[in-house]
Amino acid sequence: MSGSWSQVISGIERATDPNNDGDTSDHLDILSMSLGGGGNPDDPVSQAVDNAVRAGVISVISAGNSGPFERTIGSPGTARKAITVAASDKYDNIAYFSSRGPVVWENSDGKIQIMNKPDISAPGVSICAAEWDDAWASRKCLDDKHVAISGTSMAAPHVSGAAALLKQKNPSLSPEDIKMILKNTALVLTDIGTGSPYPLNTQGNGRIDLIP
Repeated sequence: MSGSWSQVISGIERATDPNNDGDTSDHLDILSMSLGGGGNPDDPVSQAVDNAVRAGVISVISAGNSGPFERTIGSPGTARKAITVAASDKYDNIAYFSSRGPVVWENSDGKIQIMNKPDISAPGVSICAAEWDDAWASRKCLDDKHVAISGTSMAAPHVSGAAALLKQKNPSLSPEDIKMILKNTALVLTDIGTGSPYPLNTQGNGRIDLIP
């Protein structure tokens, strides 16, 4: 499936104002996007995400699958206020394909800016999920209606679910509160090859852990 950035922005704006009446008090609680492309924090789609967060929408975005190279986080994962998600496996290794930060760009004044991303990690390798039509038919799992898929697109929904649980438990939590809680309770992952924690721009604050 594919679409234009203008369509993505329209979707973000509709999540912020579902009936398009200018009143955002009926906004969605959580926006989860497993998509991305070239861009930076100042581009239109990243700005749309930041605007949604300011309106109260928790925005969870996949980091991208261009790892293990640095500076490969895709937009709108580059949005400042997004919860940008890297992928880990069941052994708590960061997936080789998971996009890395930092996000580096030139602002409108011609100055180089640097921002740490991703924000957090979540399981994204061989995730058993409902199959759409006959997609990934060779990767069946559980039964003939499910397939095992890898990608940060599979990691982001885990974080969206975690955010939903936190929001359900305490509806007064803001998107900033949710992001802080997830980051502060994350389990820091260690690279078994080096014996040291993965860099911040590889794992974020670590793998989500709602029961630290």
